[in-house]
Amino acid sequence: MADQERQAKLSSNKAQTWEYIQNRFISDFGDRHFKMIELIQHIINSGVAGRLFAYSSIDKLVISVYETIDPSKDALHITFDLVADKWHFVYFAKPFTYPEFDRMYPSAHGIEKFDNFLDMIRW
Repeated sequence: MADQERQAKLSSNKAQTWEYIQNRFISDFGDRHFKMIELIQHIINSGVAGRLFAYSSIDKLVISVYETIDPSKDALHITFDLVADKWHFVYFAKPFTYPEFDRMYPSAHGIEKFDNFLDMIRW
């Protein structure tokens, strides 16, 4: 039982506030990650921040509907490739399986595709 509890702790992360995440992207990356900052501001301003939880890891945003986030279960991983100018969305539904959803989008469509994703999985 102790091994299962330890494994659960290792694979889960406590959500950060949306304001903290936004401020971290601004302070760590400045204008370089303005697309990610725009997405975070959209999440806050559209009201979905009240039902979504997230944490940031370097330049990645991991979003879930659970406050304690298992990055391999019910978690959407979002990155923005500065060189390719594209969004990368990867959704893990269950642990120890391939992602259920793995897409890249042009920079102009990130917020639209994020909203479509929320509708698709009914978050």
